[in-house]
Amino acid sequence: MAMKIVATNEPQNAYLGSLQTFIASVSPLLLKRDRWGYHTLDKCFGIDGASALYTPPKFPSRTRQRLRQEALELAANPRSDDRFLGGVGFDFTSVPEPYRTELKAYFTWRLARSQSRHYDWYARAARLIPFCADLADPARRPATVNVRPCLIDFGDPLEDGDGNSSTPLAQVMRDWFQTQGYSTREYTGEWRLRGGEGTLAKNVYRNFTPANSLVRTLLILREKAKPLETRDLILFEDVYPADEVPESKRTEPYFHFYKVRSLWLRDAARRYILSKIAYKELSATTLVSYVKRLSQLDECLHDLHPVPKPKHVTQEFVDHTFLAWGKEKGFVGQNWYADPINLLKWASAHLPALGWSRLTFDPRNIRRVHSYHPKGRHYERKFEEALVPEEVVEQMFARFDTLPPVCKRLLIIVRYTGMRCRDLHHLGFGCLKPDPDDNRFMLLTFYQSKVRRWNTKPLQKDDAAHALVIQAIEEQRAEVHLQWGRATEYLFPHRLGDKEVALDSSRTREIIGRWCIDNGIRDTAGKLYDFGWHDFRHFYGTEMALAGYDIHLIQMELGHASADMSLVYVNRRLKLRKKALLEKGGGKFVTIKGEVDDKIAELAIRKDAALAVDIPGGLCSLPGQIGEWCEHNGACFTCVYFRADVEQLPFFEREKRSMASGLKRLQAEVTDFEQKGQLRMAEIGRRRMERTEDGMANLATIISTIKTEGVYGGSHRKYRGAACGSGTAQCGKAAPSRGDHHGDAPPR
Repeated sequence: MAMKIVATNEPQNAYLGSLQTFIASVSPLLLKRDRWGYHTLDKCFGIDGASALYTPPKFPSRTRQRLRQEALELAANPRSDDRFLGGVGFDFTSVPEPYRTELKAYFTWRLARSQSRHYDWYARAARLIPFCADLADPARRPATVNVRPCLIDFGDPLEDGDGNSSTPLAQVMRDWFQTQGYSTREYTGEWRLRGGEGTLAKNVYRNFTPANSLVRTLLILREKAKPLETRDLILFEDVYPADEVPESKRTEPYFHFYKVRSLWLRDAARRYILSKIAYKELSATTLVSYVKRLSQLDECLHDLHPVPKPKHVTQEFVDHTFLAWGKEKGFVGQNWYADPINLLKWASAHLPALGWSRLTFDPRNIRRVHSYHPKGRHYERKFEEALVPEEVVEQMFARFDTLPPVCKRLLIIVRYTGMRCRDLHHLGFGCLKPDPDDNRFMLLTFYQSKVRRWNTKPLQKDDAAHALVIQAIEEQRAEVHLQWGRATEYLFPHRLGDKEVALDSSRTREIIGRWCIDNGIRDTAGKLYDFGWHDFRHFYGTEMALAGYDIHLIQMELGHASADMSLVYVNRRLKLRKKALLEKGGGKFVTIKGEVDDKIAELAIRKDAALAVDIPGGLCSLPGQIGEWCEHNGACFTCVYFRADVEQLPFFEREKRSMASGLKRLQAEVTDFEQKGQLRMAEIGRRRMERTEDGMANLATIISTIKTEGVYGGSHRKYRGAACGSGTAQCGKAAPSRGDHHGDAPPR
């Protein structure tokens, strides 16, 4: 007789109760029935005979037709026994509690998600039912097995911070496979290792891994039953909109805090992350790596203290110890230091009641971190290497016919549009349409996931490159219609169970990468080319620069938020300058091809002008997109980055007249306040008059400077009273200092 394992303690009852609540939320029928056949699956999950659970594409067409006919017969007789269609179904009658509830919760979770409904998954996961029945029976369970009250009690390595290991239940299942005569053969998979010059990495896949999936799913369900602010594992779908949740082939994407071993620090990290998500300060694409960097703070504390406590986070630790620890570990970039420090700054301000000390944070410490700054030589060299060499492009297209058709079309589109990898693979089926205003063009419309906006590229039919893109898209549409029998959501669709998803970019990158290795495609240095989709984006940006496109057009084509970012993608700056000759007095720029091109001169040499921002009365040349900020607090006219010329002279004269009128009004108000005895208001009015007089002095300086020199530029980092002319112009009046002068800016 099978042994019943009964939960007796309160936490266990709460855990099983939460599983039963989840099952009932899908359908109370699932709790009532211990046998789930065709009718139950159809009624509770909407799984009919067309599902990949019964009729996957790999089955012969005759078999699929027979099973679908049987499904129609079962559907026509709903009062018949809950039969299994094609042997597919779930019978939990032999499994005692509480294992039965845990198994039902696992299968409910998986079947409720359309991407899990495929026959291959069922063939592996269905063996969990007889396995758990034997595990609960002392007569059939090996004496060496240490049985647990619940399946989740076998533990998930993720809870120890190691998500890549197997649960102890997997080893028990392996032994059970051997006793049942099932194959325990291990499959060796290979994939290309990026940066390894053609090296293939290997991994072992086992056919008894459903135990890992079972325990991981139970862990997810246990955490979902908790309030969000106390969960150690959080699904992306619980905190992000559906269109921002990253796709995952195997399990639902999640992030966790188990790597932060100190519970007080884990609680602070959880609060901090949820706060940033709530205020839309943290994207889903960077969240996992962000949490990982926070865990480095905990790792440092454990290296220093056996049992870290909040009191160990001192000013010395913030300013010196953590920074030195990271440098010793060889961390590069600023994020490894800046992100944990931002956590400490937030906790210090918001969690003093939990024992956090009040600390001060010097922003200059970030300068002591070894990093790749966007304008540093390491950063530029890194992006220079990201550019796919022309020699590689020529070799790839010379052997183009040996690539799978889908990969060929993807390469053509990215080669001549420079799309981001995700945007390319998520192209909609209807992305290409005729231009209603000009029949010479087709319009390619797609969503840019990184900047979260739509982009429309005009494709000229007579242009050879654009014609290739149009042809590739039309060929892909025809193939999709042939295979799917309808228009799909994505131009490059893929079946994942019963769900249509976009083709996985890592899969296509792997296929093309292996193809490059097999065909001996090498770069200029003779190394096997390490294929990456993003390399073509750099190639396209540089190609546009060589063709003489304006930086703003390159920005629009690449879909960047700033022109400064687009300049990073123009990688062959050395080659652009190598044969650049400035003609006498002409200011001309000669390209590598020996042709004069003013647009490239503007792009490669006079970058500051392209980045100037319009402000009232002139231009601001502060390069705000590279990490600096405006510390001038709106006092633009005296700022070192301010520029104005004769075109702005009427603006300043109008401003001066307006301020003179305002000064007369203020004088009248101050006199009125003094007569009424309102001394406080009179004092405020006098201070406003002083600031207005300072402003008029600044305007007088600007006007006189423009009239004498033709151009005006500020001279201070921060406002300190009236401006002190540039060149020969002098201040009309010297205003008193406000005491907030931080020194003149260094010459530019």
